[in-house]
Amino acid sequence: MHKRLSLIRRNFSKAQACVATIGNFDGLHLGHQKIIQEVVLKARQLSLIPTVITFEPLPQDVLPTKNPFTRLMRISQKLSMLASLGIEQVVCLRFSEAFALLSPTQFIEQYLVKLIDVRYLLIGEGFRFGFQQTGTVQTLIGKAAEFGYEVHAIAHEHNDDKISSSKIRHALKTGNLMLAQQLLGRHFSIDSRVVKGAQRGSLIGFPTANLAYHPACELIKGVFVTYVHIQGKKYQAVANSGKRPTVDGTKHVTEVHLLDYDGNLYNQKINVEFLHKLRDEIRFDSIEQLKQQITQDVKDARDFFKKI
Repeated sequence: MHKRLSLIRRNFSKAQACVATIGNFDGLHLGHQKIIQEVVLKARQLSLIPTVITFEPLPQDVLPTKNPFTRLMRISQKLSMLASLGIEQVVCLRFSEAFALLSPTQFIEQYLVKLIDVRYLLIGEGFRFGFQQTGTVQTLIGKAAEFGYEVHAIAHEHNDDKISSSKIRHALKTGNLMLAQQLLGRHFSIDSRVVKGAQRGSLIGFPTANLAYHPACELIKGVFVTYVHIQGKKYQAVANSGKRPTVDGTKHVTEVHLLDYDGNLYNQKINVEFLHKLRDEIRFDSIEQLKQQITQDVKDARDFFKKI
């Protein structure tokens, strides 16, 4: 992780005076990156600390929502990427039902001003906060003179279309990796640890690294061409994410077969980068048919890599 990144959780006395932005930043898509670039630039101009204010758990994890919520990234991956974008201070506020009862004015005074010392705030123009999300950009602007900070709102847009994490989730659910990539500004990827599986892959000649459960895996269903990043090195691979119907699986499992790798990956943390969807998951009548299809998947993956 970037050496200058300082992570501050809720039980702190005071953060350093800063230029800040606030949000979940789930996925850190191009809209988020646009705001963060502005934060870093403004912080340099004002000689302040570029800061992100975020929440853990996320509000959607605590408050009831109409639609099920699936995280795109874990906090560790988010922090690593924020550091790479130039953020030097992350204030991680613990979101709870009690925290959600704070009025917009209480949040501004108690957190933005007294604890975090925000001097300049850049936010998405649709940002809402405080009890029942009654606080808006206009609320922040209206309190700026009283509390001594400045506010600037930025739109999340890509090709004149608004970017949102929900659009990325929908793109992943429908297998549209290209759209997800366009909105993220990079290939979608997940960080996870390799855990022991049933070792069925090894028995049929295609050993796989089974990933520990990651919420975003639920969004990715099918067989994919991937890169696997291990300790700074990149390997070509094929990933299967789903319930493995041929072996009567019931839980969603994500596993990757590295094309040219020989080694033990158990308990290692790896990053899986999803490049291209080959096909949907299929139930085969026999293990032999499954083996034949995996052989074809590997061939298709190698053909894909030859073209890029």
